[in-house]
Amino acid sequence: MKRILFLTAMILLYSCAERPAATYMIHPHEELPEDISADRSFTKVFLAGTIDMGNSIDWQKELHSILSSTDGRFILFNPRQEHWDADRPGEMDYQVRWELEHLEEADIIIMNILGNSKSPISLLEMGLHAHSSKMYVICEPDFYRYDNVRITCDFYGVPLFTSMDSFLKEFMQNL
Repeated sequence: MKRILFLTAMILLYSCAERPAATYMIHPHEELPEDISADRSFTKVFLAGTIDMGNSIDWQKELHSILSSTDGRFILFNPRQEHWDADRPGEMDYQVRWELEHLEEADIIIMNILGNSKSPISLLEMGLHAHSSKMYVICEPDFYRYDNVRITCDFYGVPLFTSMDSFLKEFMQNL
């Protein structure tokens, strides 16, 4: 509950009434205009979780659409690449470093682990940032390591939701 209050405070702090609502999404190899990236009125959100090499549902796109319909000001860091090519020289190093840098830069990390995935990188990122007070985890109960996620979230006080709908219900009430 404490983290939900923190989330609300962060959103209110960064979503100033004098500034119009706006939501931007940035992927690897993309840049925001300088005036947007330097604007501290935006809440920076990293969209961690299941991608499965592009084979999972594009929940990041759905979340972008939902947040775009609010009065908030968000910059969404989305690690999903439309044309991922692991064979391109240097691409793996670039991707991993991009994710690590933007996880650190984010004000909020929303991690969505789908039940039918393996999501090993998501588990790694959860371990790295569980103590950060900026993580919110959505993990479907049929995920093969759900109990590990549940216990870790409980241990570190990370809010855990069993569906995107339950997360959004709480999140949207606090906007």
